[in-house]
Amino acid sequence: MRMIVWRGPVEELFVHPLVIDPRLAFTADTLGLGFGNNFVTALEFRRILDDLWRKGWTLVDVHRAASGRVLVPAGRKPLVLSEDDVNYYAYFRGRGLATRLLLAGDRVLAQLPDGRLTDQDVVPLVEEEIQRHPQFSADGARGVLAVTGYEGLFGEHEPSRPAAEARLSALADWLKTHGWTIASHSWGHIDFSTSSASSIAWDTRQWAKEAVPVLGHTDVLIYPFGAVPTDPVIRQLARAGFRIQLDIDIRARLDHRDGAVLMSRRHVDGYAFEVPDRQRPFYDVATVRDARRPPNN
Repeated sequence: MRMIVWRGPVEELFVHPLVIDPRLAFTADTLGLGFGNNFVTALEFRRILDDLWRKGWTLVDVHRAASGRVLVPAGRKPLVLSEDDVNYYAYFRGRGLATRLLLAGDRVLAQLPDGRLTDQDVVPLVEEEIQRHPQFSADGARGVLAVTGYEGLFGEHEPSRPAAEARLSALADWLKTHGWTIASHSWGHIDFSTSSASSIAWDTRQWAKEAVPVLGHTDVLIYPFGAVPTDPVIRQLARAGFRIQLDIDIRARLDHRDGAVLMSRRHVDGYAFEVPDRQRPFYDVATVRDARRPPNN
């Protein structure tokens, strides 16, 4: 397989944890509207992966993208995929989403509220797509999983308990060995554009204290809400070890600033579906859209 060098910024897409049962998620209350606006279903994500493959995209490692040294199979284009809030928060319960991510044998699966395991989640669906289309991954790359810490890790809501810690360590080792990158989404899902430098420093210490011993060190930080901090805070975060920092925008970028590499990601959700022309280079909204999604999402 001939690999070619890609010059310039790399496109990036991100999703949130997947809606497995739209009937429970897409309700008329405020929370249901939030799910419709900010999430996609497992069916939509599977179709999006298929479209990404057909339209010539190949997953690449976020570190390669940040370095500007990206290699892709000839005729294909590089893409960084990420998932935010991979924590399976308490408010997900009863709303048709999974409750945690688990290592089951030599596979990673999601657990449903009733205890059953499912492959209808980001990690197993990406792994499945690569099994079908090996060139969908360059150099074994998968995606970036961004987690917070204030309500546990990967759905383990008491991560300091020995059994939970053992599960998390095994899960993190498997993910990193299989090409996934674990990123900080801050400890408390804070807004870096409005929080003080001292509160951001406290949040960073909490991440180092509670997440790093279990998940290991990461140099990737994904800003909650896509909120870009001031240059001094970018520098502060870079000194804390987060040399790759990602925000949200509708165009790719690769910007070196204050000791950090800044890159931008496009959101994939109900809001994005309302602007189908912008999504067409990646996927066709009309064909990926789940019929169970309300028409205004």
